[in-house]
Amino acid sequence: MRLLHVTQRYPPAIGGAEKYIADLSEAFVQRGHQVDVFTTRALDFYTWKNELPALDRINGVNVYRFMTMRRRAWVWSVLHFGLRRYWTKRRKRYEPLILFGGGPVAPGMLWAMLTRGRQYDLMHLNCLVYSHVAYGYWAAQRLGVPVVVTPHAHAGQEVTYNLGYQRTVMAGSDHVIADTPAERELLLGLGLDPWRVSIGGTGLDPTRYISSSTSEARRQLGLPEDAFVVLFLGRKSDYKGVDLVLAACMALRSQRSDLHLLAVGPETDYSRALWARDDQQGWLHVQGAVSHAEKLAALQACDCLVLPSAGEAFGIVFLEAWILGKPVIGARTPAVSSVIAEGRDGLLANPGDPADLATCIARLAANPEQARRMGSCGRAKVLRQYTTPRIADRVEGIYLRVLRRRQREQECQ
Repeated sequence: MRLLHVTQRYPPAIGGAEKYIADLSEAFVQRGHQVDVFTTRALDFYTWKNELPALDRINGVNVYRFMTMRRRAWVWSVLHFGLRRYWTKRRKRYEPLILFGGGPVAPGMLWAMLTRGRQYDLMHLNCLVYSHVAYGYWAAQRLGVPVVVTPHAHAGQEVTYNLGYQRTVMAGSDHVIADTPAERELLLGLGLDPWRVSIGGTGLDPTRYISSSTSEARRQLGLPEDAFVVLFLGRKSDYKGVDLVLAACMALRSQRSDLHLLAVGPETDYSRALWARDDQQGWLHVQGAVSHAEKLAALQACDCLVLPSAGEAFGIVFLEAWILGKPVIGARTPAVSSVIAEGRDGLLANPGDPADLATCIARLAANPEQARRMGSCGRAKVLRQYTTPRIADRVEGIYLRVLRRRQREQECQ
């Protein structure tokens, strides 16, 4: 197959949606398919600043990156104005403001899709919340190219799936790929055809997650050998719950002086203000964006991974912790609850409740053997159902079904 994957950003940009499409792209190349990626030159979606080269070839994938308009303060104002008015009145006239303010606004990407799109058998649009999906869908419809979309919808965050043009894209696409059973139910609730919504999931390549010495990882990161280490891993945005993890760990410090918090991931204005407000004197260890090797060290060094995100579509960091045998704690949301089997491979805390989160952390700290079993069960789950080859099998099957259905429709015309 000749495949075009369209995404807002692509590695080295960091993010779950970015990793999802990169892993799929590389897996399909390994299977002998031609995969081109259209994306932006941005590392940061807050600004859409153009930083990356226009053309890359990464592990056999041709990556074409296009210039996008910078998202400055006034563009954010346009986005916020459009969202406020849209949710109040639900009128389509505000949708262009959301498309413009949300970005990426990349005319060159749209032009490339229109002029080169017919050379592909299928177009896969990744991450519905961003504007490239809307004009990518329009281009595919105009050209008559089969189109598949992976929304990565966040239950509870309607902006990721329930704007008018987003519903149009999903309803008109040949197939919609959900990350979890909970997301599929959410999308079916919007009236989508059940036969055109499948669960693809997300996964990882176990060969890139080789277990090493916890002691060595702790020495590398400056963590005490005998500490109980809680890891937060992800972009430090407010909805990810980094403040909840900090509050829970602060509360537990009165009971466990050996508790240390390692917070790893790209910083935001929110997290910088959080660290400036609290002085933790040595038990808080903060790192920004890290390399894959540094991320592995953090995962190896921890006793448990905690991500109480209120708006997660899946949470690939849970898989990354599990593959190294670590237990996890997530928020009791529909999506995360369909990933974590509570009490078996991890625990769930009530969303927005630092006291309940502290109880979960304390439970793992007080029961190391139970925590070890949870990590082992999590690893077995990843190897059973969340490896990149298994996800690629599902998505490849979806592509082939879409192409066969299109062929039958054309033969009947």
